[in-house]
Order: sequence, then structure tokens, then C-alpha cells
Amino acid sequence: MTAQNSAGALGAPQPTRAHPSSTDKASVAEAQHSEPTVTLYGRIAAGPIGYVSWPDPPDLHFSIIIDDAYDGITVLDGQPTMMEAGIRNMALIRTNRYDNALPSGARVKIALQPPQGMSRREFAHRITVNSQKFVSYVAPYSAPKNIRGSQMRAGEYNSSSYVAGLLQSVMGHAPEISAPGFQTPGWENPIPGHFFKGEAIR
Repeated sequence: MTAQNSAGALGAPQPTRAHPSSTDKASVAEAQHSEPTVTLYGRIAAGPIGYVSWPDPPDLHFSIIIDDAYDGITVLDGQPTMMEAGIRNMALIRTNRYDNALPSGARVKIALQPPQGMSRREFAHRITVNSQKFVSYVAPYSAPKNIRGSQMRAGEYNSSSYVAGLLQSVMGHAPEISAPGFQTPGWENPIPGHFFKGEAIR
């Protein structure tokens, strides 16, 4: 009589079902946490000057906040030059960056998502790289149309134009934003992409 193997026979391999271990779950959570976040912070532009639009809503100044578990916090925006670059370069737009400190007085916070097919890490990296390529001290920093208007004149830019242009250079478009109770002059007029490729001509 011949003995037949069966699943229950002694020594026969038993079917097993894989279960994610706590280590696997921790690794996934760690990987997700390590992906940087990109957030748009809006605060009143230039302090009291941002209220020059009264009785219309105040103007916002935008900054891009990159929060990375490995590299810390990076803040990027555009600012007008003062005397630090000499009289000839006053009131021109430059890249402004500082690290590991958040802007105070944020009135609006808007989470930004990368374009389809781009990871959050690549998104944050490209924003940083393009900000470094920006040709500072070329584009004049301008006030909104009629000073207290909600839009810029054609071909004129401010700090919001810088942020909108920087995001457009990475995403292919400036994201739509909603800031009820505030004006966002400059967002509708992004600085052209060639400024973020080091190709602007004085």
C-alpha cells in the first residue's frame, strides 16, 4: 500500500498567508512622512502698507513654505531690493530665502499639490532649484494699478507675481487660489518663465 502525501501529512509544507509586519507599516509611514509638504502662506503685504487698499480688502504677500523632515523648513518668496544691492538696483525683484523659521502673521494657508506624475520631493526640489535660477535685480518691483487696485498693469510685477511665476515654471501653470476677504494683486500676472531659467536680459 502506497502512502499518499496530503496537506495534513507530517512534515508537509503548510500554506501560509503573508501579513504586513509592524516594521513594514512603520517603514511606509516613515516614507510618507519624509515626503516634503509645500504650502502657500499669505500675510498682509508690507505690514501697514498692505492696508492702503482700504476700504477694499487688504493685499496679501505670498511665501512658499517647504517643510521637509530631512532638510527642515525653507521659505521662498520675492522681495524688492533696498540699498543692499546699491542705488542702481533699488526696487528690483530678488529671490528671498530663509530657513527653519516660519513667516509670522499668516492669514491664509493653502496646501499645494505637485502636478500629476511628479512626487512631492521632486516638486519641492524643482521649486528650490528654479528659485536659485531666478535672475534677481532685473524686473522692477511695481505697485498695483491705481495703487489700491486688485491687479497689476500689464508687464509689471510684485512679490505675488514672483511666487505665481515660480510655481508656474514648475507646474506649467499658476495654481488658482482662493483668499476670501483679501486682494491678491500680482497673482494674475506671473513673472515669465525665462526669468527662472537665468535667461532674463537687462
